[in-house]
Amino acid sequence: MYSEIIGESFTFHLRNAAFLQFSGDSDYLDIISPFSRLYLVTEGNGHLILGHDKINMEAGNLYLIPSFTPCTYHFSEGLGHYYIHFSIDAPNGLSPFNMYSYTNKTLATELDKNLFNRLVDINPDLQLPHHHPNVYQTKLWLNKKVVYTSASHYLETNGIIKQLFSRFLEPCRSQVMTSILKYNIQPILLHIQNNLGRDICVNELADMACFSKDHFSRVFKSITGMAPCDYIIRKRIERAQFLLLTTEMGQKEIIDETGFRSASYFSRIFKKITSYTPEGYRKQRG
Repeated sequence: MYSEIIGESFTFHLRNAAFLQFSGDSDYLDIISPFSRLYLVTEGNGHLILGHDKINMEAGNLYLIPSFTPCTYHFSEGLGHYYIHFSIDAPNGLSPFNMYSYTNKTLATELDKNLFNRLVDINPDLQLPHHHPNVYQTKLWLNKKVVYTSASHYLETNGIIKQLFSRFLEPCRSQVMTSILKYNIQPILLHIQNNLGRDICVNELADMACFSKDHFSRVFKSITGMAPCDYIIRKRIERAQFLLLTTEMGQKEIIDETGFRSASYFSRIFKKITSYTPEGYRKQRG
């Protein structure tokens, strides 16, 4: 069974949308974006490299690249595609990419093609200012917001993005969401998200759940796939990733904001999780 309570907590925000055809081969290496991307390829071919996986881009298919995921792109000459860039707010502290099993590629239906076309039609002039991410992923464009002309315009746009996003989700993790509700874990996830800058101990979280420390740790890991301490560290790193890409904050400020004990510990954990140093990660967006 699926509870709509979880899904209702996610808010989608459109950033860019347009159709683009490449006049020559284009390669973009190890791009890290603070927003997620949806593609519909209409003609031509190319490929994506996500981690160790090479994903061929072919006409008639949809593609999803989650935010903050290093990705290498190769677009061959003549490749035509619709693109949608969007962000997701999750006030409960969970990313839908952690909550759901998903695929990065799926076959497009006629409805999907119509939805991409409709989204671009009702949101004109949202094309990227430049093809290369190191140019268009500047803070000016990262902070630019879509202006909606009416409530119906906003609701239709949001509904289309949600509908297209749903095409990539797989049903096998519904038990996770059921467990979150059963054990009332949502307030604890929100507490973690809102207190990343200070010490958070497992005993404190266990008391919130009215469990013993050991029982809470077992339940928490069964739901999130991580021990509480590991989950807190991962959320701190995700927050640091966001700040590195979207602000001018110095490393000391980011360390204070995310609750790490020292610069050396922050750098070591950051590189372990992302494969980049904090400085190298920031440079990836130019």
